[in-house]
Parts: sequence; structure tokens; C-alpha cells
Amino acid sequence: MTKEFNYDVVIVGLGPAGASLAYFLRKSGLKVAGIEMNGAEGVWGKPCGDAIGKHHFDETGLPYPSGDALKQKIEGIDIISPYGGVKLRVNGEGFMIDRNKYGLFLINESAKAGIDVYLKTRVLSPKLESGKLVGVRAKNEAGDDLLFRGKIIVDATGNSGLLRRQLPQSWPANEPLDPKDSNIAYREIRELNYDIDEPTYLRIYVNQEVSPGGYWWYFPEGRSSANIGLGVQGGMGYPAPNVIFKQRLETFDEVRNYAKVINAAGSKVPTRRQANTLVWDNFIGIGDNGYNVNPVHGGGMGYAFVAAFHASRTIINAFSANDFSAKALWDLNINYIKSIGKRQASLDIFRIFLQRLSNDDIEYGLKHGIMNADQVYETSVSGELKANLGLLDKVSVALRMLGRPSLLPKLATVATYMKRVQQLYDAYPTSPEGLDVWVSSVKALYSEYKAKIGAD
Repeated sequence: MTKEFNYDVVIVGLGPAGASLAYFLRKSGLKVAGIEMNGAEGVWGKPCGDAIGKHHFDETGLPYPSGDALKQKIEGIDIISPYGGVKLRVNGEGFMIDRNKYGLFLINESAKAGIDVYLKTRVLSPKLESGKLVGVRAKNEAGDDLLFRGKIIVDATGNSGLLRRQLPQSWPANEPLDPKDSNIAYREIRELNYDIDEPTYLRIYVNQEVSPGGYWWYFPEGRSSANIGLGVQGGMGYPAPNVIFKQRLETFDEVRNYAKVINAAGSKVPTRRQANTLVWDNFIGIGDNGYNVNPVHGGGMGYAFVAAFHASRTIINAFSANDFSAKALWDLNINYIKSIGKRQASLDIFRIFLQRLSNDDIEYGLKHGIMNADQVYETSVSGELKANLGLLDKVSVALRMLGRPSLLPKLATVATYMKRVQQLYDAYPTSPEGLDVWVSSVKALYSEYKAKIGAD
């Protein structure tokens, strides 16, 4: 016999997107259920670098991590060239967090305020009636069949997109992920047998031979432990990242000199622009499931926070109007794009270019000042590639680029298309009726761009 529960909002998945959405809705007066397949010990269990910029908390109003949830305060990131000849230091405040403890903090605060939390409850499928999404089917730890009904169903199940991929194929929200628009990541948290120099600075190593189509990282968690991992581009037939970790990263002194492995795990993460739409009738998809990530490095926590913040506003407005159609929920797309999605699309263009570069290209470009630390930061913040190209003084740049003449026109092309995709996102449709035409324009721009830079 199926047990039925009725809610205003049903959030499936209590990772960074779902847990923060529950937290934002905790004082809304709405009846909200948060469903998570893991127990308390497995909350926010996806392995990642565990680093997040302070500005994401400032932008959304989420509390800073503290106590056991805070592992290390961060002052900046060092980006290290393939052969180690160049180190770009990008200053900026952030945190290394204990994901599980911070996630539980948000969930517990939400529960205290009246959100109903169901742990160890596995959602199986969406429930549709007469073509309308009305809820989700689930099973609890005891094996009971459950049906959670809601006027808005939120898919925050991460990269699996558990609900999104089971929606009718005719729904625009059912948008598959191209494997090449993902990274396969593996990381180990290691207790080291040496003291880390400058533990408040994260290290990112850009090396196509070590981590093809991605990068490897070394993120300190204090003086004597570090989160060390790598991501490789999916869909390219590269070796598994755990194999690369053992064969290549273990050759570096800072990796192999350790006392023990505290935790080891891997996962798949999207590295692309946001989904064409985060909403449809009675449906919202956010977090990795909505491709709310930084395309260059795959970091998703901050983007999930932003998506959840805007989703909470959209949900509250929808209940005020008693309208849960795609049109009523559409402002989530528009507000997300204005706040971070336009930049995300621009960085996606940049990501595709970076994945085509050789180690020699990267080393040469950084060594000769094509982009300095301030410009790396500016690109990540604004989504515009300005660098030292200027694009106004090509003669000067060309002289610096004599050793890599083919790189100059490609950089100019990338800068142009980063700007063009931002303009396209500025013209995002104001209602669902314009989506098909807009998506066609996006696909045409990407095809044109990839042809120009020789990408697959």
C-alpha cells in the first residue's frame, strides 16, 4: 500500500542546491519536503575540491562556514603552468569546508524551522497524471512505497538528473548532457608527512599530459593535510582519473609524501553553460542537474547556492500568484542568467578553447604575459577575455607571439565569441514561447565557434 504525503514544494536531493533551497524557504510559510537518499553521514557526499569563494555567501545570504564545518580560510589561488615556469597568484577570500558538516547545518536549521526532512529515502521516478507533474514516487529505508505530491517539484539530484531525465522527451527541461561537456574527477584527502607552505593558498596545476582536458589541484586543509585530485574531460577515451592519479600525480613529491589516505572518491561533474531552461510546468531543476557550474573548473557549490537563492524567490512568487506553469516560473531563468548564467556561458566558450591548447601553448602564453593574475580574475568574474591582447594593439601582441603565431588569431576569436554568447544570453526569451528559436541560435553560435577554432 502506498503512503501519500501532500506538500506545496517537494525538493528531491539535499546536496548544495537542495539544502540551500530548503534553508531559503524555511521561513516562507510553505509546506516543504526535503528528500535525501543518504543518511546524515552521507549528506553532501559528492567528492570535490571542497573550496568555495566567500562572495557566494555574500551574494546569497547563506551563513559563512564556522566551527567544525570550516577546515581552512583561503586567501587566494596559485595557477601553475605545465612546466612550472609560471605561477599566477589570484587573490580572493574563500573557505575550505567540511561538506558534510556544512550541509547538515543547513538541513538541521531548515528542519528546526518546519521543513520536513526525509533521510534514507530514495526517489524512484516522477509522478505524472494526465501529462502533468504532480509528485514523485519513493521508497524509504523500511521498503515502504511513498508518494510525495507537490505543486512544485524540484530536482536537485546532482549530475544524475534523476527526475529531469525521466520527464517526457518533448519537455525542454529534459536536456541530456554531452559527455564531452563533463569532467570525470577523482580526489583523495591525505594526511601528509610534511608541513605545507602557505596553506591559505590553493594550487591549480594546468597540465594536459597529467590531466587532459582538465587540471589537477592541491588544496590545503591546514598545515598537514590536503585535498588532492584531478579532473579529465569526459567522452574522449582518456584513462580513468584514479588510474592517472596513481600513475602521474604520485610522481610529484607533494603528493607521494603522505602518512595516510583519509578519504578517496570520484564523480562526474558537468562543465558547460546552464541548461537551456531550469524550469517547466510544476518543475525546477537546479545544481549540477541544471548544469549550474563554473565550466572552466567544474566547481558547483557556489553556482548551486545562487540557483537555489533565485529558485526560492521564484517559488514564493508562484505561490503568491497561485500559478505553477513554466511561464510563471520563467523568471528563475532570467534572474539566474543576469546574476551568473551569462558569465557561465561565456566561460564555457573559454573552456572549449582551453581544452584545445597544448602544454607548450599554455606555458608560452603565460610566460610571455598574454594573461596575468588580474586578468585571470577579471575573466572569471566578468566572463570577458581581455588579457593583454587588447585587441587594439595586435602588432605589439604579434611580436610577443612570434613563437606561437597560430595562437593569436584563436585568442581573438575566443574573445569575440565570449562577447557574442553574452549578447545572446542578454536576449534570452522572456517567456517559454521564444525558447526554441533562442536554442537554435545558441546551437548555431557554438557550431560556428567550434569550426573556427578546430574543436570537435
